[in-house]
Amino acid sequence: MSETIRVSKEVKRELLKIMGELQIERGERVDFNDVIEFLLSCYKRKNPELLRRLIGMIPNNSMKDLEEERRREVELEKEKHSI
Repeated sequence: MSETIRVSKEVKRELLKIMGELQIERGERVDFNDVIEFLLSCYKRKNPELLRRLIGMIPNNSMKDLEEERRREVELEKEKHSI
C-alpha cells in the first residue's frame, strides 16, 4: 500500500539528487521509496560522515519548512481525532 507524503520543492530536488547517485551506484532504477529506505538505513547505522553530507544538502529554510509542515500535520491530526 502506498502513502502520500508532502515535501518542499527543495527537499524533492535533493531527494532526486540522491536518487541519481543511488541509481549510478546500484546500476538500476530506484524510486523515492528506495531513497527514503537508504536514508533511514544511514540514520539507523549512525553513519556520521554520510549523514553530514546529506544534511548539508538540505538548506536551513527547507528544514524550517519541513518543521512547520510537520507542526501543521500534527494539529490536523489532533483536530481530526477530537471531532
